[in-house]
Amino acid sequence: MEKNPFENLRHVIKLEEVCPVHNVHLQQLNKVVVIAGEDKPRKPAPYCPECAKEEIAQKSQSELEKLKNKELYANTYNVLERDSTIPKELKTATFDTFIANTPEERQLLAFAKQQADKYLSGMVGNTLITGGTGIGKSHLSISIAKAINEGYRAKNEPKSVLFISLTEIIKEIKEGWNYGRGAKLTEAEAVKLLTEADYLILDDLGAKNATLNPKSDWEQDFLFDILNNRENTIINTNLSGSELSKVYNERNASRILKGLEGNTFKALGIKDKRYSIRSLKEDFFPFLESKK
Repeated sequence: MEKNPFENLRHVIKLEEVCPVHNVHLQQLNKVVVIAGEDKPRKPAPYCPECAKEEIAQKSQSELEKLKNKELYANTYNVLERDSTIPKELKTATFDTFIANTPEERQLLAFAKQQADKYLSGMVGNTLITGGTGIGKSHLSISIAKAINEGYRAKNEPKSVLFISLTEIIKEIKEGWNYGRGAKLTEAEAVKLLTEADYLILDDLGAKNATLNPKSDWEQDFLFDILNNRENTIINTNLSGSELSKVYNERNASRILKGLEGNTFKALGIKDKRYSIRSLKEDFFPFLESKK
């Protein structure tokens, strides 16, 4: 049986007054003490022992809920800030800070906002943004990530959102090959991190180097392991269609295209930025069409 927290105090007395809720006599500490936040010592107010027990139980439950929420947020809402590889210069990037002066920039901004809204409404599938360097693809990808993260938090349904530069992740893994146990990130850890996030943003996929070459078999397999086990991935790249088809193999091409109908934007100075799946295949992965 649970004990009254004050029952062992010698100065606790029973009063004639009865608790209207539990129909038991109130008790009081018959001693002048210093009450927190008050200047003059006095006797504490009378209390119902049953009410006191319930209050203690409620506080315990409240503390338990806080711990549960802390764990929940550690695995969801906090992932974006804690585990992402967001460049310092883009830490404050939002839709509001994106400067859209031209019609094309305004269309790109509107598309990014639309995609965030779609995901918050339960859309499943990938998003692809293509275009040259410096047009704000990373800025808007981060903005999408933040909008999804805050949106689900506001709905009290926190999700894990992760913004990653695949180039940086691969670099960390390869450094581990050289330094062995001093590795910051193993391949298995990276795959787990990138596949478990509810929403993954891959920044600058297949970043263009001085010489454009197909990715190694290991990098192809690494990307496939990620994309093949995901449903919602937002991808941006500065590679053209022909370049992207040279860099990635057919297996990865099909995974990149997953759920892209109506969810693509090509910022290359053309009027119609949105693609159908057919035009995407023709433009980016012609070898898929040639098999038909």
